[in-house]
Amino acid sequence: MADSMQFAGDFQLEYIIIHSATEPPLDIKDNWMELNVYESINSPYLQGDVTIADTANLLQNVPIIGQEEIEFVFGVPDNELIDFQSFRGRIHKVDNILRTDERQQVYTIYFISKEVITNYRTRINLAYEDTGDVICEDILRNIVKTKKSLYVEPSDLKVKLLGNNMKPFDFIRMLSKRCRSREFEGAGYLFFENHRGYNFRSWESLVASSNGPRKHMIEYFVQPSPSKADVKQDMHSILSYRVTKNHDFLTASASGLLGSTHYIYDMHTKSYEIKEQKYHSEFEERQHTAGHNTSSRWTTVKSNPLFTTTPVEENKNVSDYVEQRIMLSNKDEKLHMQDTDDERNYDNHNSVNQDRLHDYMTHDQLAVKCTVPGNSVLAAGDIVYLNLPSLEPIPTSSPDQRTYDLYLSGRWILTNIVHAVSPVSYTTTFDCVKDSTPVPYASGTIPLESKERTGGTQTLNTPGDIL
Repeated sequence: MADSMQFAGDFQLEYIIIHSATEPPLDIKDNWMELNVYESINSPYLQGDVTIADTANLLQNVPIIGQEEIEFVFGVPDNELIDFQSFRGRIHKVDNILRTDERQQVYTIYFISKEVITNYRTRINLAYEDTGDVICEDILRNIVKTKKSLYVEPSDLKVKLLGNNMKPFDFIRMLSKRCRSREFEGAGYLFFENHRGYNFRSWESLVASSNGPRKHMIEYFVQPSPSKADVKQDMHSILSYRVTKNHDFLTASASGLLGSTHYIYDMHTKSYEIKEQKYHSEFEERQHTAGHNTSSRWTTVKSNPLFTTTPVEENKNVSDYVEQRIMLSNKDEKLHMQDTDDERNYDNHNSVNQDRLHDYMTHDQLAVKCTVPGNSVLAAGDIVYLNLPSLEPIPTSSPDQRTYDLYLSGRWILTNIVHAVSPVSYTTTFDCVKDSTPVPYASGTIPLESKERTGGTQTLNTPGDIL
């Protein structure tokens, strides 16, 4: 990769072409100031914008009114590229128009994946009955009619859902909540598009496969200012970073991540069942970002939970309080039965609610934002390895042992990415999360409350007295 690059952040971009229905293709590369492409595991489509300095009044003469298509290819030379040539983007808005000179105006053109337009024009009017992965692929291929690559993880639960005039993407999002991985223990799928195609998969599939952990795309370091002398090394530099979230115990408790109870009422038999879930028990069943729990299939590195088992009171830790959140739902196994011999399960799979909650909330505790030299190899959903510094005096006896933060360093999942290109530079900024640490947090054996200092009551005699 680095052999054909002049410096970290070097890139190739030959053209930025706008296609309209009335004019020949127009290359605006001579006028562009900045091009951004956005990816997110929380978005079912790509979006982007390009800012141009216009001295030819293209808004009037093309004209550009939000019904055009945009085409370009850019990225790291001789490597994976971000391709809007094979599948063009759809321009949908022109904004921020500003006159900057006597005969010049600057404005931003916004574009999205073309499938978004189809999504808003189409409604689902059919009933579907199959596993979630089969239904999702059918909708994307036959209703949305995308020709992009699909990365669909098999689900082991059959569902029966009615379209109810929903938009395709909204329907797939509803479907994603009713899926459970055939390979892993988690539930609830992610539905998103990155520059490689559409993804319909579980959190665990982002970090592992049936053959072991997914390989990280690249390893990054916080190091001195990049030097043009070593492009390969500079490509591994973190230009800037900040920790945007670092443990929120109150949210973990209130949301039910640490412990919850689910009451499931059977409308047919007029009975109910109770399902309790505890954070530490669920953690042992999952594959994780930092490493992977030992299993019979492969030898793996042990992951460590984000919350310790330090007792809160005698014989209880933070995940033993299963009433931190109460969940209620109902089911009727007979509701969709087609005949008396129909033995299929039609309970709407309420049992996955707590698993879905666990998988979502456990990835909402540790988060970091980084800016690195532009790298088109990175896509939303990928794994990177970050070496973040330990911000403390380096011990002279063993300086190598505390160079990097023990808990924050390691493997991270990319959730949001911005590829930003200008005529002089290319940077990639990403948000990333992790649900575990490579080194365990210290866990105590004595309840914290037992260490509280007890004292008597004091009385203030006059205003202004200080205790």
